[in-house]
Parts: sequence; C-alpha cells; structure tokens
Amino acid sequence: MRAFVALVFAAVAPAAPAVASLATPAAASPVEAYYHFSLGLQARFTGDTDSALAEFRKAEKLDPASAAIRVEMARLLRETGRLDEAMAEAREATALDGDEPDAHLLLAQLYQIQAVGPEAETGLAKAAEEYEQVVRLRPGDGHALLNLAGIYGQLQRHRDAARAWELYLAIDPGNFEAHMQLGSHLLMAGEADKAAASLRAALELQPDSARAYQALGDVYARAQQSDQAVLHYRRALEAEPGNVRAHLALGEVLHQARRFDEAEAEAEAVLKTDGKNRFALDLEARCLRDRREFDRADAVVDGLLTTDPREPKYVYLKVTIAEARRDFEKVVALVEAFLAQPGRGTDTEAGAGERVFLIHLGFAYQQLGRHEDAAGAFSRARAVGGKPDPDLLQFHAEALHLAKHPEEALAVVRAGRELFPDDPDLVSLEATLRREGGDTAAGVALVEEMRGRAPRDLKVLARVADFYRRARMYMQAEAALRSAREIDPKSLPVLFQLGAVLERQRRHDDAETVFREALVLEPESAPVLNYLGYMNADRNVRVEEALVLIQKAVELEPGSAAYLDSMGWALYRLDRLEPAERAIRQALEKDGDNAVILDHLADILSKGGRVAEAVQYWQKALKGEDDEAELDRGRVEAKIREAQGVLQAQQQAPPPPTP
Repeated sequence: MRAFVALVFAAVAPAAPAVASLATPAAASPVEAYYHFSLGLQARFTGDTDSALAEFRKAEKLDPASAAIRVEMARLLRETGRLDEAMAEAREATALDGDEPDAHLLLAQLYQIQAVGPEAETGLAKAAEEYEQVVRLRPGDGHALLNLAGIYGQLQRHRDAARAWELYLAIDPGNFEAHMQLGSHLLMAGEADKAAASLRAALELQPDSARAYQALGDVYARAQQSDQAVLHYRRALEAEPGNVRAHLALGEVLHQARRFDEAEAEAEAVLKTDGKNRFALDLEARCLRDRREFDRADAVVDGLLTTDPREPKYVYLKVTIAEARRDFEKVVALVEAFLAQPGRGTDTEAGAGERVFLIHLGFAYQQLGRHEDAAGAFSRARAVGGKPDPDLLQFHAEALHLAKHPEEALAVVRAGRELFPDDPDLVSLEATLRREGGDTAAGVALVEEMRGRAPRDLKVLARVADFYRRARMYMQAEAALRSAREIDPKSLPVLFQLGAVLERQRRHDDAETVFREALVLEPESAPVLNYLGYMNADRNVRVEEALVLIQKAVELEPGSAAYLDSMGWALYRLDRLEPAERAIRQALEKDGDNAVILDHLADILSKGGRVAEAVQYWQKALKGEDDEAELDRGRVEAKIREAQGVLQAQQQAPPPPTP
C-alpha cells in the first residue's frame, strides 16, 4: 500500500492540476482517496499544515478503512501538538490493521509523550506494548528495540529490558553500550553470571573502560565475591583515578569484608577532593565505629548532622555508634528524640524508616532490662504498617515473654504463624512458651515437626537446639548441633551454641575444644572469648589466661555488663579483690538487677571481710533478674545462713582485752 502511495505522489508532484484533470469518478473510490492523500502529503512537505489536514480528512472520508491514511493524519496531528486527536487516529489505525507497524510506532511515541504525572507508569507500560508490536512486525527495527529497552528500564522490568537488549545485540553484536546495558539489567534481575559474561564482552570491545570494570565490580559485589569485586574496582580506578563512585563502591566492599583501614582510605581519597562528600563521610564514620574509635566516629557524624540534622541516615548512624558503645540509655534518647520530630513525613519510606528506629529502640530497652518498654516499642513498630515481618513478630513476642506476659506473647506468636507457619524463630518461640506453660510434650512436638520438614536446614537445627537448651534438655540440644556441624563445620553460631551446651553438661574440656575451634575461625569474637574465659575462671583453671581472654572481650565491647562481670570474677579468682570489685560494680551500673552479678559482688565483699554488706547483696541476688535460671539459689541461701552465723558469732564474742 505504501508503495502505491509513493507512486501516486511521484506522479502528482510535478503538476497537481494535470493529475486532477485525469478523472474523478462519480462515486467515491480508493483512487480518489489517494489523490487527496497525495495532495495532503505535498502540502505537508511544503509546510502548509491546514491544507494537509484538510486533504487527509477528505481522503479518510473517501476510504475510511485505510490504516495508512490515518497513520499520516496521526503523525501530522502529533507534529502540530494535537496529541489527543493524534492518539485517536493512531488507535483507529491499529484497529483497522493490527499489522501496521507505523500505527503501533506512533501510538508508542504518543504514550511516551503523555507519560507524565501519576499515570506515567501506566503510559510507559502501554508504550512498551506498542513497541513490542513494532518489533514483532519489524524484528530488525533497532530504534524500536532501543526505545523498548529504555522503557522497560524505567519501569524496573529488568528481565524484559535484558531481553530487548539481547534482541538489539543480535542486530549489532559489536555495540559496547548494548553489552553494558544488558549486563546492568541482568544484574538487577539477579542473573549475576550472565551479567558478568555480558560485561566481559564489553571489556573485549573497550579493554580500558573504567565503566566496564566498575560494572563488573558491582556484579561481584552483589554476588558477595569480595576479592573479585575489589580487583575490578581497583582496575576501574587505574583507568580513571578520579572516579568517585568507584572509590566509594570499593570502600563499601572493603568495609563489608571488615578491611576497615583500606575502606577508610577509599573514603579519604574522595574527601581529599570533596571534603563535604556525605557518602564518603558516612563510610568513614562507619569504619571508625567498627574500629571502635567511637569519639572520632561521633565527631564525623556530628558534622554530618550539622549540615542536615533531620537526615534519618545520620541519626541512625549515631544510634549504631551508641549501640557499639553499649550506651543503651543514649540509644533510647536518640531514637525517642528522632521519633518526636514533627513533620517527618507519613509516606511509605518514612514509615519503613520509623519501623527500623522503633526496632532499635526495642532492643535498647531490652538491654536495659525494661521489657515492658521493649514490648511497647515493638508494638509501635508493628503499628507503623508495611509488609508483615516475621522477625518483628518474634521480637515483640520475645519482649512480652520477658515482661512476664505469656498469654499475650503466645497470641502474637500464633498471629505470626498464621502468616509465616514455618518460620523457625516463631515455631521455636511458640514451643518454648508452650513448655513454660506446662506442656513440654507440645513444645517438643512443634520443634521436631519443624526439623522433620527441613532436616538439613542450619537455621532450623539451631532453633531446635535453642529450644532444648532452654528446656535444659542438653543431650537433645547437642544432637541437633552435631547435625548442624555436619552441614557447616565452620559456622561460628553453631560452634558457640555447641560449646555452651557442652559446658552446661559440665563437659568442660569438650566445651573448651569447641570454643578454641571457634576462636581459630574468628579470633575477635567477643562472646566466645568471654564464655571460654569465664568458664575457666569459674572452675579455677588457667585463670591468668582466662583473664586475658575476658579483657580482650571487654576491649571489643567495653559496655557489656556480662563481660565486665566475667572480668571481675576472674580477678576475684586471682585474689585481686579491689579491681574485681570495681569491675563488678561497673557491671551493676549497666545491669543493676542481674542476680548472678549481685551474687558475685557479695562473694567478693565476703572474701574481703565485709560480711554484713555481702549478706545485703546476696539477698538482692535472690530477688534479682535470672531469666536463664543461672543462679544457684540453694547455694546463695546457704551462704546467707553461714554469713549470718559469722555475724552473730562476732556480736556474741567478748570484746578484746584493753591493753
């Protein structure tokens, strides 16, 4: 049809009146329609828009079934800004002839033009559908494929975008940009291996491309292959030393790999040329925090907050520094102040941010032993809305459990299991609540059913072991952890749990072997250092070494009441009573109601001859917090009776003779 139109136009272009005189049939016909159509084309090319429109309309009336005429009409209307009319003509053209590629192309372009405001996503989706039709009808149309790939990218439909780029590369296999774009979308679609292959093809085309090396670094970073990511980011920086994004991306990978000095160096490289770069300052602060240089980290964050005191990311960083210091009172103050700010916004992103802060608030209250407040914070986090989160449901139920509200805790767990019936944390917690409510058999049935569904799932086995540990069913806990070790012999959490369970069975040598294996894997694991040190100090074995281990744990987490208590107890075993008392009192400043710490202080006071004061602390210990039932209450009561006997004897003894 278009060839026929071209022939007509060629015939009439030199002298339209002569053509007009050839003949005009008495009845309307396609020939007469194309005559007016050709006049419209002439008028359009000479810039006479009004005449062109008039002639096209005459042609439409004479041949209303012609899609080609409507396409040209739509094209002219689009060029003159009459978009709604153009859209109507283009739609009519596709209705008349669904295989007319130019009609689909025009519709696609019109949808793109009008894709603004709240309906932008819908418009882009419709444009993509029309470009798909163009590609179906003209598979080699590179421009249509480029537009289609771009739209799918805007819509975050990465698999569709990748497919469009693959089709484009079939037309132009040596196109560097197409390989880059394909790699990017494959990465976003979760196909890291294919993404890497596409980006390597781009590098073959441009071997010195910093951009390609950086993109490959992104692929390896996403795949958590830190060594490869570092290698490719460094190659990108060799090609383009001033590439800020590559410095920052490299810094992030190094930070995740706990190579904090190198990560900070990348932040500093950016700050040398841009001293106020907030991303570099944020990275630097996190490196300082994780190197436990808290004062410097705080100073960097305070500088960021000076520029933007309401930025949640900076407040959050300040909160994590306080958590690393174990200054949970400060965490509470920071979070409550942030949440009290007016006008923080009510959109989805703001709500998600508020939930994160409330979760940290709940954990801070738990560390302070304020379990009612913790439960309130987690309840507030749930009320914020958003996607249901099994972890948050577990945190809320656990806080209610610790606050001595077992029925409410069980109700939260059951509500959670309706949404997440197989979540290991929720199943384990429900089993524990049922056991503590007196139905041990029901608890055992729950965890064993969970294990039966996933006998090789590391997390499931860990939760089964945790249930049995809490129930003091140590042999069953050990069996679950031994199975977990077969799956992952180098799992630090599994090794820690196994060591603790062996210690509870008084198999101290076996426990020590396991803890030392864990320290080979992670020499700076504060929990392992503390547990091994305290276990040996408590049984008066290698106490000097035990003290060194505990001191290292305290250096790593100086605000931990448990670690300070362990240090005090090791010092007590070494008869260094004054520093022992100082350490224990520091622990009580952070956890003043802990029964075991109160008992330890009483022992130190008694050994130093301060028996009456010791009795007061033993009595406090009997009333203190002891969620894990670690306090030997019978032994404490016996110590009180013995001490009271000593005090009574002292009162009844005659005064010493006067010299």
